Amino acid sequence: MMEKSTEPNESKQEEGINEASEISTSQEEKAPITEPQTVPEVKPIKTQLNFDTLELDSYADILKKMIHADDWSKKGKEIQEVISQFDNRFGKIFTAKRKEHIDVEGNDLDFEFSPTYKKEVSQLIREYKTNKSAHYKSQEKSQKENLEKRLEIIEQIKALIGISENNSNNYKKFRALQESWHQTGQVPRADSNNVWETYKHHVERFYDFLHLDRALREKDFKHNYEEKLKLIERAETLVDHQDVVVAIRELNVLHRQWKTDLGPVAREHREELWNRFQDATAKIHERKNEYNKNIDAILLENLAKKKAILTTIEELYTDHASNHNAWQNSLKQVNTLKEEFHNIGRIPRAQNKAIWNEFRSTLKNFNHQKNEFYKTQKQEEKIHIEQKKVLITEVKSILESADWRSYTDRMKAIQVAWKKTGRISRKLSNQLWEEFKTATDLYFARLKNKEEAYSEQDQAILKAKRAYFEDFKSQEAPTEAEALTDYIENAFQNWNAMGEPSEGVKNSMQREYTDFLRGLWNKTALKGEEKVAAQFKTDLLLLKDNEEGLNKEHILLKKKIDESKTELIQLENNLAFFSTTSSENPMVQDVNAKIKKLNNQIEHWGSKVKQIKTLSRELKKSLETDSAEDVNEETVD
Repeated sequence: MMEKSTEPNESKQEEGINEASEISTSQEEKAPITEPQTVPEVKPIKTQLNFDTLELDSYADILKKMIHADDWSKKGKEIQEVISQFDNRFGKIFTAKRKEHIDVEGNDLDFEFSPTYKKEVSQLIREYKTNKSAHYKSQEKSQKENLEKRLEIIEQIKALIGISENNSNNYKKFRALQESWHQTGQVPRADSNNVWETYKHHVERFYDFLHLDRALREKDFKHNYEEKLKLIERAETLVDHQDVVVAIRELNVLHRQWKTDLGPVAREHREELWNRFQDATAKIHERKNEYNKNIDAILLENLAKKKAILTTIEELYTDHASNHNAWQNSLKQVNTLKEEFHNIGRIPRAQNKAIWNEFRSTLKNFNHQKNEFYKTQKQEEKIHIEQKKVLITEVKSILESADWRSYTDRMKAIQVAWKKTGRISRKLSNQLWEEFKTATDLYFARLKNKEEAYSEQDQAILKAKRAYFEDFKSQEAPTEAEALTDYIENAFQNWNAMGEPSEGVKNSMQREYTDFLRGLWNKTALKGEEKVAAQFKTDLLLLKDNEEGLNKEHILLKKKIDESKTELIQLENNLAFFSTTSSENPMVQDVNAKIKKLNNQIEHWGSKVKQIKTLSRELKKSLETDSAEDVNEETVD
C-alpha cells in the first residue's frame, strides 16, 4: 500500500500569511519590530470518520476518547467537527420526533426527547468546555510567569553592563542569560513587543560596553555572521519557492531565529547583512501581495492542476497494466504525482474537502487495482511453479526409465513447454531452472554417450570392461569347435563378473564384444548351418542369465516367423491361379523359390526359438532353486 498523505489545512495557511505579513521590511536598527510568535505547526486531522455510517450512540465513545487523550488540547478542530456532526444529525431526529408528537397531541407542551446517548454527549461537551477554559487560564498564567522571567533576565543583563573586571566570566553569564531567554516560553501578546525591544536594546548595550578579549569578541561576531548568512541564503531561495504560503511561513521562522537565536555581528557588517535579508523579505512579500491580488484565478488554476493529476492517476489504473514492470512504472508515476499534488497551492475553500476526498478515493482505487493484480499474479505463480515442478519430475522419471533413449522427442517438447510456463519470482525461478537444466543436460549428455554424464560406479564398470576387452582381443583363441565353445563361455563369465551398468546407460562395447566372439567361429572348420548355429549359441550366451533379454529375442523371432508365414500363405495362394502345367513358367518357378526360402527361414528361426525356450526354462528353474534355498536359510535362522 502507498503511504497515506494528508492535505494541508487552508485556514492555517492564511494564518501563516497574516503572521508573516507583520514582519517589517525596514532596517533592523531603526524600526520597532514585534518579536515573532512561534508559528503553530499545521497538523491535519488524523481521525478520518465516516459520519454517514456512524451510529448516533457511537459519538459518545469517540468524543470521550478525544477529550481524554493526552494531546486533547491540539484536537480542537477534530472535537468540534464531531460535536457539529452530532448536533446536526440529532437536531434532525429531534425535529422529526417533535413533529410526530405535535401531530398526535396537537402541541409540544409535554414533549420530551432526551435519549441516553444525548445525555452522555452533553456531559462530555460540558467537560470539554470546562477543561478548555482551565487550559486557557493555565496558559495565561504561564505567559504572565514567562513575562516576569524575561523581565528578570533583562535586569540581570543590565547589571552586567559596565562591569570591567573578569570580562570572560561576565560573557559566560551573559550567554547563560541569553540561553535562558530562548528557553522561556511565550509571553502575553500585548507585552511581547515591548519586552522584546527592551531585551534587544540591552543586549546591544552589553556588546557595546563589554570589554572582552579581542579574540573572543571576534569569534562570537564571526559565529553570528556565519549563522545569519545561512538565514539570508535560505531566505533568498524562498523567493522562487513555488508555494508562496510555505515561503511566507518559513520566512516568519527565519526572522524569529534572526532576532532571538543570534547575537550581533561586527558593526561594519550589520547594515549589509540586514539589507540583504530585508531585500529577500521584500521580494517574498511582493509575491504574497501579487498572490493575494490574483488569488481567485490562482485558486482555480490550482484546482484545475489537481483535477488533471487525478485524471492521470485514474488513467494509470483504468488502463489495467498487464505485467509487473508496467505496474511498477505506474507506481513510480503515482508517487511523483502525489508529490506534485501536495506541492500545488491552495484551491477554492468550497472545493477543498471534495477534491481531497476524491484524491484519497483515487489513490484507494489505484491501490485496489494494483493489489488485485498482484493477488492474481500470486495465484498464477503457484500454477506456474507447479507446472515447472511437474516438468522436472517428468525429466527425472525419463532418466530413470530403462528405455530412456526413446524419449528424445518428448524431451525436446518438455524444453519447449518449459519456455511457455509463466513468470515466477526471480529467486525461485533460478532455483527451479538450475534443477531443470541439470536434469535435461544429463539426458542429452547420455544421448551423446558422454561417459562423464554417468555415475562414478557406471564409469568404473565401463572402464574395466574396456581394459579387459583390449587385453582379450590380443589372446590366441582355439579353433576346435568344442574347445572354442568352452573358451567363449569362460569369456562371457569373466565379462559378466565385472558387473552391469545401470539401466539406460549405453554400453556399445556389449555388442562389439559379442560380435568379436561370434567372429571366432570363422576361424574354425565349421561351415554353413553349423557355423550359423554356433554363432547364434554365442549370442544366447550373452542372454543366458537375462530373462528380459531372452523374452525380447523370443518376441523378435516370433514376429519374424509370423511375418514369414503370412508371406508364405500369400505366395501359396498366388500359385492357385496357375494350372498344373505351368511348372515351367518362370513366374511360377520364382514363387516356388521364394516359398522354399521362406520355409527354410521359418525352420531356422523355429530352431532358434527352441534354443531360447530351453534357456528360459533352465533360467527359470535356476531362479526357483535359488529362491527355495533362500527360504530354507531364513527358516533355519
